[in-house]
Amino acid sequence: MVSAPADVAAWAAARRGRRTRALLQNVIIFPLLNAFCRVEVHGQERIKGFRGPAIFVSNHASALDGVVMVQALPRKYRQRSVVVVAADSIFKRKWEAKLAQVTVNAFPIPRGGGARPALDRLKELIADRWSVVIFPEGRLSVTGAIGTFKKGAAILAIDAGVSIVPAYTEGLYEVLPRFRRMPHPGSATVTFGDPLLPSHGEDYDSFVARVEQAVRTLAGPKGEAHDLPAPVGSASAEGPNYWY
Repeated sequence: MVSAPADVAAWAAARRGRRTRALLQNVIIFPLLNAFCRVEVHGQERIKGFRGPAIFVSNHASALDGVVMVQALPRKYRQRSVVVVAADSIFKRKWEAKLAQVTVNAFPIPRGGGARPALDRLKELIADRWSVVIFPEGRLSVTGAIGTFKKGAAILAIDAGVSIVPAYTEGLYEVLPRFRRMPHPGSATVTFGDPLLPSHGEDYDSFVARVEQAVRTLAGPKGEAHDLPAPVGSASAEGPNYWY
């Protein structure tokens, strides 16, 4: 019996945990999601022949984003990936943390600083051929529009030598935005773009800007809108963090 989030994380990464997670997803989680939100996936052919681990990034419009992205991932990535989440949200409550780890393999990141150990652990996972799902805005969208990307995904990709796969999720803001507790029936679409590698000599800031533009391009006309700036100051629950 697991008794702490760290124990759950180790169990969730093991073969037995991956099998249990696949069973829970296919029998309970995905059918429950699709009962009120039909999910369509486009662009998987762009990564069909892709080999090795990857960093999947998407806009962050809803608390459902993590589950929907996991469902949209190609099968070969679904059970060997972690979903980066803010440690000061889901991981504040032990039962919710355990549930997130068991069902989507959530990986907590401190949002107000001190993220370096977590970042190093993610690099170790990538080296072990695990993939990472990140929402680089670092917070849920206020307006439904895409916000400015922070450079954590670029740091991981450049330092670990892996590609970033951009994705755009549409429709989830209407189903469950940040100010609503219960979802409204609807539909969502996840569209994957071509994998991106940093150019020779490209730095973190330039690469993440290119990744953000790729997501905005996938969004079409909606990608031209920008979300409201994140709140600043020590009173903000969404305090500054250099990478997430």
